[in-house]
Amino acid sequence: MHLSNFPLSKFIVKLHQIDEVFLSKAGLINMKRKILVTTLIGATLVFGTGVGAYAATPYASTTLKSQLKYMAEEEKLARDVYTVLAQSSSIARFSNIARSEQVHLDQISSVLQTYGIWNPTLTRAPGVFYDKNLAALYTQLIAQGTRSAADANAVGILVENTDLADLGKIVTTSAQSDVRTALSILTSGSRNHLAAFSRF
Repeated sequence: MHLSNFPLSKFIVKLHQIDEVFLSKAGLINMKRKILVTTLIGATLVFGTGVGAYAATPYASTTLKSQLKYMAEEEKLARDVYTVLAQSSSIARFSNIARSEQVHLDQISSVLQTYGIWNPTLTRAPGVFYDKNLAALYTQLIAQGTRSAADANAVGILVENTDLADLGKIVTTSAQSDVRTALSILTSGSRNHLAAFSRF
């Protein structure tokens, strides 16, 4: 039995029983008892108690890490753009899809956390991005989408087509089943969003 799986309290109780039996040899027994307790406590601190042990962070390649971080910011871009367009246009679907994009962002953020990947969206205000290309795209989309309802809808179609293309690239290169599952959910959502914008 591994030491980390055996309760330390059982060792201490057993030591008390030994003390009672060999009380007449108190000096020797107490000395051994102190040595053993010290050893057990030290081993417990080193190896742990077996409770709440941390699992190893699963592996992700450098390429996959970069793709997932970019995807998180892309989902944030969709949410931020749709939030602005929901206020500037009369198209009700933008509010609903913006909420859906937040769910997508939460899902990809969970994947980042699982693989110990830094999340570039955690401290970014709406419209602010770590990736300079996405920052420039956000400015472009807002300028276009706020011109008219038709332009706003065209922006929605562009965003969803871009999302689908980028999701497809990651799915084809990722071997991790949990990553593929999460991206499959995002892909299904983006297809639904694209269908909604295409009905305009």
